[in-house]
Amino acid sequence: MYLDVDKKVWKIRSKEYPVIENIPMKNLKWFRQEYINIIKKNEDGKLTQVQAMEFDETWWKKLCEIGLKSTMDDVLNSECTEREFRDFMAELYIFLSSLSTIDVAKQSGLYDQEIKTKESKP
Repeated sequence: MYLDVDKKVWKIRSKEYPVIENIPMKNLKWFRQEYINIIKKNEDGKLTQVQAMEFDETWWKKLCEIGLKSTMDDVLNSECTEREFRDFMAELYIFLSSLSTIDVAKQSGLYDQEIKTKESKP
């Protein structure tokens, strides 16, 4: 987990970013539209590997800009692995698009401290 619900920060290796809550739908609309466009290209058989990689890159840059008020390069400067970066971006997007606030995140099973404590006990 990269979201620290108690400190209200995103943590990835050496970096911390304050959590931005309640992002307006108009700011997230771009993600939905771009995802629809890339799916259509894929279904039409017109999506190249380069386009798919460019899509990922653009998606991540926009996600860092909107969700962290930072740059993708700043996140990468944390020395995170590619796996950590991808997991972080996925968690950030789920928070922005579904949870939206720390209070809602605390109520979800993903961040529920009681569940996490029980899972860590042998």
